[in-house]
Amino acid sequence: MGTTFSAYLLGIRLEKMKELLVNTTISQRDIAEQVGIGSEQTMYRLFKQYMGCSPGEYRKHPSADSTPRRRMNIMKARNNHMDNLKYLEHVVELGKVQAATTPEEMSGAFDAFNGFLGLYYDLAKMELQKAGIDTPPIRNFAIDKALERIDARLDCADFTIPALIRMLRDHRGTRLNEEQAQKIEQSLIHFKYWLDEPGDVHACFFTENHQILYHSAEYLVGQMYPDVVFPNNGMTGAEHHAHATAFLRRWLNWRERFGFSEWLTQGYYMDDMLGLVNLMIYADEADIRTRCRMLIDMLVFDLAVNHFEGHLPTTHGRVYTRFIIEPDYEDCSAVMALLFDKGYAGTMSNCAVMLAANGYVCPKAILAAAAAPTGIQTNRERMSIDVADAKYYGVDPADFDNIMFFWGQQTYSDRLTIENSLKVFPTWNWMTNRVRAYYERYKLHDEAGAPCVDAPDFTAMTQVDIYTRRTPDYILSCAQDFRKGRMGYQQHPWTASLGGKAVIFTTNPASTEYSNRPNCWAGNLTLPRAVQHENVLLCLYRVEPDFVDYLYSHLYFPRHEMDEVVEKEGWIFGRKGDGYAAVYSLLPGYWEKKDPAMFKELYAESWQEKYDRADDYEYIAQGHANVWVIEMGSKAENGSFEAFMDGFAGKKVCGDTHNLIYQSPSQGEITFGWNRPLTVGGETICIHGYKRYDNEFAQTEFDAGAIEINAGGHQTILDFEKAERTDI
Repeated sequence: MGTTFSAYLLGIRLEKMKELLVNTTISQRDIAEQVGIGSEQTMYRLFKQYMGCSPGEYRKHPSADSTPRRRMNIMKARNNHMDNLKYLEHVVELGKVQAATTPEEMSGAFDAFNGFLGLYYDLAKMELQKAGIDTPPIRNFAIDKALERIDARLDCADFTIPALIRMLRDHRGTRLNEEQAQKIEQSLIHFKYWLDEPGDVHACFFTENHQILYHSAEYLVGQMYPDVVFPNNGMTGAEHHAHATAFLRRWLNWRERFGFSEWLTQGYYMDDMLGLVNLMIYADEADIRTRCRMLIDMLVFDLAVNHFEGHLPTTHGRVYTRFIIEPDYEDCSAVMALLFDKGYAGTMSNCAVMLAANGYVCPKAILAAAAAPTGIQTNRERMSIDVADAKYYGVDPADFDNIMFFWGQQTYSDRLTIENSLKVFPTWNWMTNRVRAYYERYKLHDEAGAPCVDAPDFTAMTQVDIYTRRTPDYILSCAQDFRKGRMGYQQHPWTASLGGKAVIFTTNPASTEYSNRPNCWAGNLTLPRAVQHENVLLCLYRVEPDFVDYLYSHLYFPRHEMDEVVEKEGWIFGRKGDGYAAVYSLLPGYWEKKDPAMFKELYAESWQEKYDRADDYEYIAQGHANVWVIEMGSKAENGSFEAFMDGFAGKKVCGDTHNLIYQSPSQGEITFGWNRPLTVGGETICIHGYKRYDNEFAQTEFDAGAIEINAGGHQTILDFEKAERTDI
């Protein structure tokens, strides 16, 4: 029958420890952290137990694991492919250590096991019990914690409903007792499912991910109780089902045609899947079941062609500090651990639990595409549309039925959408002030005959053209020339990574704290003009002088996560493994002392250990107008790290944000500017109007109606127009 997922994961970690011990000089403490063991002491104990020698002994004598017994045990763990039950077993094993055992230990926070989402741990137990596997008892108090949030109609209550529906549909009368089932029913029947229902709005209904969670919840709960009158608005379940169907079909159509406005988002992609996964099983309409499954496939394909070592260090439509600084916190990493055998599974992912519980199987071509690149892979893709182009695509901003498309991409106050935005809330809501204020601005400017910005939303996630380059040693990813000079929110224009926590990026900070949106590291007060060509990225900042406290940009460069760091001739060089990075600021910079507040925000009780280990990581360049140059390399491309650095000798970065010339060691002369095209070797480089997908696995025109993926001798066709899914 094979091994448990825990044993499987341990086998992978042991193999990675061995590789790092033999091929690098990094410390055992760093290796332990990198492979997800946690401490050097735990690494020593496990290594000694399974390898028969200490890590230090193995580093000196790598043949120490050559006995047949040790090799057989490790290979058994490595070769036993993870399946859904193994992942659920792993979650339960984690929960035995991390999960609360009494109601008093629960919290209202986003704690994986002990907050209002902790019921997903209990769902995992129900699924295992259904398969005849013993688990700890079901915690009804964890389910009650979710119901409290639903009954209070608090933000993110919709995140709990997929688990509750699964419990009612598959476990009632067996793993879910009748008293608890009736409590769930009452909470779901009394819930407020959309903005047009009575009652105050205390939650976000209308961002892209929340929309699908609310629509799927209303659709499925209405389908389950068609004859029951829902007290909040007096509609029957059948009427709720019909109401949700119209919204759901529109949402599916927009995503199929244009992708996701919250592009490559480490958390919200998983919330999209969370809203889709029950529909692919329980929807009473066959085409909706298939379309939802294919949209999950599409999201997974995005992960497959943009991940690096099971993490997603790319550009993002929306980002949070904890995800970009500490990749192991990414929700998507656990999903990639489940589907690709890559990623970090050290905590529970509610999305991964639901995918496993519902038996999702990743298409074979997407699995092949997710394999680590053996050479250089380039992925270009395009998502979302500009408001001004929407009518061309049949999404007329003047049609109120389309208003949620624009609210999903957060263009609430665009001149073309604002009339309908005023109709969304018949009474006051926290969005009302914003929409009314912009409406008055348009009116006053029009009366005065004065121009004003017609697309003012700092939250907007309009058309994005994404360029990602992956090699075995690094990844570099950019949202090409995305909304330059506009105020920003959570949009993250670019990232480079050499693996693990060795991530590199710049921002124009909006504060010096770490939780607001935007803040010190997540998002930008002013969006730059960033562009990428192959292994080179140029990032130009021009910050409005009104932002007097933040007239600078800064670089996140965690020196403690690198194997080597060298500074010379204005360049900052970093190496991790066989991957190299070089960063240059046109304005002079300096290292700011590390901030304990960031570590407290990220790591809570364990912050001091992380802080003590860290070196200074923030490099500040004062000035409202600056250029950052980033060039990546590797042993395979450049030879030694010394040879890579030597290539920059005498290479100039000349000019300013308006007219820049960079002599790249690998690309030759590159020119660029705030209002100038990108040229490389005298040739103008296209940075807009990409295909939906343009990579070695898929060539798909934008708004094509179908996606064909070919990899590893397999073919997957997602035909949205015919609602047909092919996997061969």
